[in-house]
Amino acid sequence: MNQRNYFILTGAMGGGKSTIIKLLEKMDINCISEPARIVLYEQRLISAPGVPEHDPNLFTQLMLSRATILYKNNAVERSQLQVFDRGIPDLIAYAELFNLETNIYYNAAEAYRYNPNVFFFKGWEGIYTTDDERKMTYQQANEFGERVAEIYKILGYNIIEVPRVSAEERAAFIYQKLHEMS
Repeated sequence: MNQRNYFILTGAMGGGKSTIIKLLEKMDINCISEPARIVLYEQRLISAPGVPEHDPNLFTQLMLSRATILYKNNAVERSQLQVFDRGIPDLIAYAELFNLETNIYYNAAEAYRYNPNVFFFKGWEGIYTTDDERKMTYQQANEFGERVAEIYKILGYNIIEVPRVSAEERAAFIYQKLHEMS
């Protein structure tokens, strides 16, 4: 599948994606939640093992399942602009982070393609915070983000770096680019 109206926001954990997603939603852009946070919330709510500290393989497979469902379910509105908080290629970086086999994640990334332009958020120490789901240090989150950018490039995507400006300016930058590209 190749959905040119599907755009990805990706990058370092804590780089500001969630804040921008909320602002884009206020601009009437349909945004799709990040699979990792959904899986973490659901698994912790029921004390299930599908979290990285208990079973990273199960966690990553649950994220893949959720990501493909989100991709397919949103294909109903094929012409509508969709913005995803992370895409299936991000799961390759998660698999690598947990020292897991990456073949199924590469296969999924090839099977489910997004718009060739990907919005990338570099690590930004000044806004980085940890929370119940985000436990990495800033350095780990930044390294993860850099690896994510490499993976998207390997897969043939064009990286559009989101500037480090106010959240409102970042959202306006993405909004303008989305409408230029769609």
